[in-house]
Amino acid sequence: MLEYVVVDAFSQQPLHGNPAAVVFGGARLSAEVMQRIAQEMNLSETVFVLPADRREADYAVRIFTPASELPFAGHPTLAAAHAVLSRRSDSPATLLQSCALGLIPLRITAEGAERGFIEMTQGRPTFNDLDLAPAQLAKALGCEAAALTQASPAVVSTGAPWLLAELTGPKALAGLAPNAAQLAPLCKGRGALGVTLFCALPDENGAAMRLRTFAPGEGIGEDPVCGSGHGAVCAYLARRSGTASGHYLAEQGVELGRRGVVSARWTHDADGLAIHIGGFATIVAEGRLHL
Repeated sequence: MLEYVVVDAFSQQPLHGNPAAVVFGGARLSAEVMQRIAQEMNLSETVFVLPADRREADYAVRIFTPASELPFAGHPTLAAAHAVLSRRSDSPATLLQSCALGLIPLRITAEGAERGFIEMTQGRPTFNDLDLAPAQLAKALGCEAAALTQASPAVVSTGAPWLLAELTGPKALAGLAPNAAQLAPLCKGRGALGVTLFCALPDENGAAMRLRTFAPGEGIGEDPVCGSGHGAVCAYLARRSGTASGHYLAEQGVELGRRGVVSARWTHDADGLAIHIGGFATIVAEGRLHL
């Protein structure tokens, strides 16, 4: 019997943000059984919290979509950290998560209005600029080529590779109608899990950017709030800006009625560009798996 919780990541309001199942006590499970549990949960990701496999780590995780295991993902990382903290009697300022990508540092705000805010430092960004015809991408997205800006699409990864493209505004973003049969092979052929689209928002919106993420090849029609997608977009914007640091708020899930808010910032250190993605989370369900 295994205990699990469902955590809505990137929201303090239940039934908003992106739900992830967080399973405890599964150290003896095979990868095959973990994959079947992820299929049973039928959420975009299910994460298994395991004993630390590195001396410096607080815990380890394995992350599964309904179709495959991932080396890293953003919203399950936030969900797992929130669930781990809910089981501790202390209030640590940091956690160190081990996953297939490596060690993921997490900073936790324990006091004040931002209490419970968790920020992860994702993997070092990699960039692959694409020579992709706007008409080809637009056809797969179910929109006109004019809905895309002149910015070149790219596959960017901070632990999970996403095909990124910029749209002209929220109306264009809301009007997308992706063709899964076209989009899945288009992304797979370029080494991407799926596509993350983004656009700038007016100043009065409360967020600077809005995103949508589709990964039909992973069994995910639309991901409500994709933490690794936000990391990839942040890296893309950081490279374009050419500035040493930056910070903005972004939103996702609006079109699904599950708005989540993401803090995205970048810095530079001795190893180059660093991407920091953060937000709040809330537990909305708990239960037991009888296997």
